[in-house]
Amino acid sequence: MRTLAAPERDMRVPGENVTPWRPALGERVVLYGGGAFARSLLTVLRNAGANVLFALDRRGGTVPGLDDLRVHAPGSEPISHDERRSCTAVVGVFNRDADVERIEELLRSLGYGRVVGVPELYESLGAALGERFWLAGRDFYAAHRERIEAAADVWADAASRDLFRSLLRFRVDWDSSAAPRPADGAQYFPVDVPAGESPVSFVDCGAFDGDTLATLADLGRSVEQVYAFEPDLRHFARLSVRAAEFARATGAHVSLWPCAVAATSQTTWFRSDSGEAGRLSADGDVPVTTLALDEALPSAVPTDVKMDVEGAELDALRGAERLIRRAVPRLAICVYHRPEHLWEIPLFVRGMGLPYELFLRSHGYLGFDTVMYAVPRNRPPRSTQGVIR
Repeated sequence: MRTLAAPERDMRVPGENVTPWRPALGERVVLYGGGAFARSLLTVLRNAGANVLFALDRRGGTVPGLDDLRVHAPGSEPISHDERRSCTAVVGVFNRDADVERIEELLRSLGYGRVVGVPELYESLGAALGERFWLAGRDFYAAHRERIEAAADVWADAASRDLFRSLLRFRVDWDSSAAPRPADGAQYFPVDVPAGESPVSFVDCGAFDGDTLATLADLGRSVEQVYAFEPDLRHFARLSVRAAEFARATGAHVSLWPCAVAATSQTTWFRSDSGEAGRLSADGDVPVTTLALDEALPSAVPTDVKMDVEGAELDALRGAERLIRRAVPRLAICVYHRPEHLWEIPLFVRGMGLPYELFLRSHGYLGFDTVMYAVPRNRPPRSTQGVIR
């Protein structure tokens, strides 16, 4: 069976004899980071027996919330360079703004004996850290190898193929040099992926506070219709204000639904305690209505469909299959909320047999904001799509 290859070297086979780091009892550890992930990781490390000496953060001692742990700016640690060689530095940042390659390079330059990144941490401590977006152990990728290899060949350009392999290398090989950097251009509208038709009829699933509408306005796209879905009522309140401003500025007709999108229309539960990462969950705290796009928009013919629905993307696509077959819109679907979405979502779209070309772009660090774009073939070039230049 063909193996997945990265541009410069092969991806290490999942399960190869490389033992992930796990702290020995009393092992001296330095934690890099001062955010929510670092706080969770501190508890996990201490429970695993690590002696966490202090935290590093560029903000120094101004970081709250790390219990009794002292925080120092990198380079101002209270231990000598020789002492650092006996310590393990653990990366405790996991968000779209964290350039982990540079963080790990910094920690090595400071002289720490071993530097451990998030994917390696999750291999040994994942059960304690819980579900975290795309993180999964190597055995998960080994179990899905055939599907992964099938998805390696669906992409329309070399940039997408290289990114697909780099993401896998970062996840499985723990190679921070393979962690993607943000693509050029706005999320959902990268400069090197063909735009959709103009004027735009836009379905916005996971509309948040209307940030994508603001992007459309900034790009100068001609918009005639927006259908926006957002289940979190706090975000929906801001969305309604921004949508009204957008409608006045563009002349577009805007329809808003305080609902989630899914495979079926029903009432279910939503976790509202995760900020912009609120999601459908059986242990949620708020009841919400979900809508299948096929039922909510039975006759709409949109030019564009965007989905950023915190892990419900595959279900939402299943609930929109008739709409997609009818309209063949340009799709912008997030594929980073669950590990298997990186390959299952493009394979689902390819399996519909529609005339799509598939592209993959990351718009944040660490693989966050990775989006699959499905672009109908034979569209006019981008310069004729209504973008003001």
